[in-house]
Amino acid sequence: MKIAAAAYRPEWHPTKRDLNAKLDKWVSEAAGNGAQLLIFPEYGGCEAALVGTPADVSPAEWAKKMCDAAQNWLDLHIALAKKYSVHILAGSLCVHVGTRIVNRAYMVSPTGHVAWQDKLILTPYERNEMGINPGAEVKLLDTALGRIGVLICYDSEFPLQARAMCEGGADMILVPSATDLPAGQTRVRQSCRARAIENQCLIVQAPVLGPVRDCDVLDTGTGRVGFFCPPDHGLPEDGIVAEGKTDSAAWVYAEVDPRAIAAPRETGQVGNFSHWKEQDSRLHKVQTHQLA
Repeated sequence: MKIAAAAYRPEWHPTKRDLNAKLDKWVSEAAGNGAQLLIFPEYGGCEAALVGTPADVSPAEWAKKMCDAAQNWLDLHIALAKKYSVHILAGSLCVHVGTRIVNRAYMVSPTGHVAWQDKLILTPYERNEMGINPGAEVKLLDTALGRIGVLICYDSEFPLQARAMCEGGADMILVPSATDLPAGQTRVRQSCRARAIENQCLIVQAPVLGPVRDCDVLDTGTGRVGFFCPPDHGLPEDGIVAEGKTDSAAWVYAEVDPRAIAAPRETGQVGNFSHWKEQDSRLHKVQTHQLA
């Protein structure tokens, strides 16, 4: 299949029509280049609230503004997925779940069906400044392209979530990300590469870019797209299938076969996926030896 991952920079728009036109252009371009799955980044959906006259408000107010715009954002992506016959992982945004607010990434199919993954582990900024809550479930999104897991940015830095997805049959894991500084980008990128090695599967990272004026949530942002695999027989020796340029807003494309990328689970130089459980028997028997 052909996958398009976006390094995407949100911006202010005078009207919803202007916002819709921008997204239509991006989706049209990727679909025109043969992409079947399109991946937008974490907080790409903040753009749904960037309509009208710019006004800088608190992070918590931005979370509420995203919630107010969430249904329009979802409706737009349903329309685009149908129009261009593609699967779209929409840029994540804040959504109300009862009285709680979560950071949610919607997956929309060409038939207009919708599933989602909520962010499971929140950064200090999300907890303390935005006032949002962690998601309640680890999901697999069962699509015509295969079973897809989604780890939203910081989630990728915790290996057990990816492991649960892959043990559940994930064919690939998508990582929409938002990192302010190069250090954060390095953490997420290196975590994605580690998850690809541990689980011997395809991991795709799509970053949001900044700055966006008068928007505290996106006041800065850096990153580059990466398609990662286990470095093994028949696969890139550096574990990089494709990557974009740092801070360059654009689609990055890759023709991938998730089954071929997972083939090292059976025939690889090493067996990280099958040997995972061999960690368990000794982890609870840590012994201290006195040398002085």
